[in-house]
Amino acid sequence: MSISWILGVGNGASTAYLGQLFPNSQVKGMDISTEAISQAQQLYQLEGVSFDIMDISQLSYPDGRFDLVCAFQTHFHWPDLQQALSEIKRVLADDGLFIIACEQSKATYYLPDLKDNKEFADYLDKMGLCLLDCQKQAAWLCYLIAKQ
Repeated sequence: MSISWILGVGNGASTAYLGQLFPNSQVKGMDISTEAISQAQQLYQLEGVSFDIMDISQLSYPDGRFDLVCAFQTHFHWPDLQQALSEIKRVLADDGLFIIACEQSKATYYLPDLKDNKEFADYLDKMGLCLLDCQKQAAWLCYLIAKQ
């Protein structure tokens, strides 16, 4: 069974969508906001999909728990990006993948030191993570990241 995890669920739509794409998997959505998790739980009661209130800097999940971790429009809001990435690396399976998707303008505005792919790749490398690919479409970026 594959286990996927969505960071910053908002209203839960992205988590529910992932659950529909991978019906034989467990999909967990996480957000620090109790209001967001409450709304997601009310809107999306799907088999294999669950939601947790949690802070990205202090995860209660065991090491290597997730095959896939997704962050949509959230990483630039994490108070301590290095700590958050360290926690994601810890809970990511050795052969797991981490996807970050966001608007390019938000990444550039909130993380100006990491707006260039090489700068971001170097930053990830120091964390023991590897930028496998970066796709740009219109105003959006999608990073594919793995453990080294």
